[in-house]
Amino acid sequence: MTSKDGMTIAAKCAPEKNLLSDVCQAGLEAVELFLSEKILTDVDGVIKACRAFPLRYALHAPNSGFGFEGLLALTQAVRPEVIVFHNIFWEDEWPVIAQRFDGTGVKLCLENTYSVHEPVKLMRRFSFGRCLDMEHLQMETCGFFEEAFISVMREASHIHLTGYSFGSDRWHTHIHHAPEHNRYVLDVLNRSGYRGLVVSEARQSLQTLKDFQALKAFDQEWRNS
Repeated sequence: MTSKDGMTIAAKCAPEKNLLSDVCQAGLEAVELFLSEKILTDVDGVIKACRAFPLRYALHAPNSGFGFEGLLALTQAVRPEVIVFHNIFWEDEWPVIAQRFDGTGVKLCLENTYSVHEPVKLMRRFSFGRCLDMEHLQMETCGFFEEAFISVMREASHIHLTGYSFGSDRWHTHIHHAPEHNRYVLDVLNRSGYRGLVVSEARQSLQTLKDFQALKAFDQEWRNS
């Protein structure tokens, strides 16, 4: 099996000092930041909170609005590895987004929300990356199909993974809430050659020190297996 060192299990949370402290205390080294227009009204406070911790960052752009001044300022300050966008913008807005973030050195990624094919046009036109959301993909295909998934895994620049598997009720739970299933998913990702962040995209109520510690323990167990 290919080395697992190229993949990093990451948390997801809002850019709040207490949450980022818990992520660090748990021993995790990376986090994707949930952002909203309201959060970005205090971008200086967000930057200060982020700079207090030695974390690798990814950003999730707000899912509404078209004001990117705060997002651009945060990008320039914390130098994230990727910025994830939902497919909510009009055709004439995407060129503006690509232009605004040109020169930052950050990979812009489009997340599959309803269909794994959603990102393809924008990947081709603007060289965007694919944020492959495995929960959304399993809902779309009613299961996990290794042979079909490997091709899109190989195109991925960023991964969202949860405890969900088809037929379960574990939407937006941590990776370790479905340990057997996600050891398998991570092994397939590894064999596909994916190298990057795998974000455990859990709901707010599960963004606790205890859950972050359990996520780290799961990560270590998987790497040692």
